[in-house]
Amino acid sequence: MSIEGGYLILRDVPYLDARRRVCRGALVSGLDLAGDRTVPPRDHTAYLAGSMPHTADGRPLSRMAHARFRRDLGHGIVVEHMLCSRPFDGEFPDFHAKMVTFVEQLSAHAKMLEPNVTARTGQVMLPERERSCFAYLDTGSARHGIGAFTSRLEGLSVAIVGLGGTGSYILDQIAKCPVARIHLFDDDRFDQHNAFRSPGAPSLDDLRARLTKVGHLASIYSRMHTGIIGHEAKLGPNNAHLLDHADFVFVAIDVGVSRRIIVEQIERRGLPFIDTGVGLEATDKGLTGAVRVTTSTEHMREHVRDSARIPMAAAGEHIYGSTAQVSDMNMLAAALAVIRFKKHFGFYLDLEREHHSVFQMDGAQLINDDRPGGGL
Repeated sequence: MSIEGGYLILRDVPYLDARRRVCRGALVSGLDLAGDRTVPPRDHTAYLAGSMPHTADGRPLSRMAHARFRRDLGHGIVVEHMLCSRPFDGEFPDFHAKMVTFVEQLSAHAKMLEPNVTARTGQVMLPERERSCFAYLDTGSARHGIGAFTSRLEGLSVAIVGLGGTGSYILDQIAKCPVARIHLFDDDRFDQHNAFRSPGAPSLDDLRARLTKVGHLASIYSRMHTGIIGHEAKLGPNNAHLLDHADFVFVAIDVGVSRRIIVEQIERRGLPFIDTGVGLEATDKGLTGAVRVTTSTEHMREHVRDSARIPMAAAGEHIYGSTAQVSDMNMLAAALAVIRFKKHFGFYLDLEREHHSVFQMDGAQLINDDRPGGGL
């Protein structure tokens, strides 16, 4: 028995195949937890990694096992059948009862032909091969069957430059990804105005502590992700070597001159990155504006030289240089940036490969542009 990728796995479960031979497969169930404790199972389904199970007289267990269900759950777990078995009283009281029930229903037919066959092999349990980046199991991916895609983000080293409104929301999402390390760069303090454009709800004591943005946010998200590394400094030529082992960079700052310096350092290392911008303008009838997400990869870089893409002049000379910010726009910029990051690494299907997107508040339009090969 083991816990892998948010799944409870019981191996060496005996069952009969179509030729009435005793085979052994793995029984896999999503795991429902409250911290480090299990809670009663939410459903009466499990998966079987193995061939279609049969009865002792050679009939498929079709009322229990769904054929042609092959699915990659990630972490090397591939299952071929979904199993369903509802207990008489409607619910399983715990995972022990659930797993024992499925084992007995599968192995009962094998025991009719080989009375001594059992799932209790007495195999020595070994510790986990790798340490997780999370402080507790990610049962969310397992619950929704997307572990195969989530695993594509494993092992990455991600840098977030700037922890203002947009950068803090980027951290909120990246901290829920199985990336190995998250490097944070910012030299400012977490002041009272930051509380109104960042995720969460800081207390009065949090504000009185006068922590840096890095210190405040790292202390929160380290409770969930163990790979957060804080740098209470502004990123520049003198410390750009800290990016040498990064796989991806998010740039979320609002100073054009600093942005130009940072982009030069990122490009010098050949790293893919995303730059974000939020621009708001006041009218008599309300605020209007746009959110920008610009991606630079090895397949397309020159477009970032266009000032309509990534503004690198002084603030105020471009709509995205506006200092006015609202948390929902910051959150939207972060969401679009993280979605584009996940597309880059194959979590989401990427058909258009857009490298520049703008959401216009007026009309709620999302415009995609700049694709490798010159497509618009």
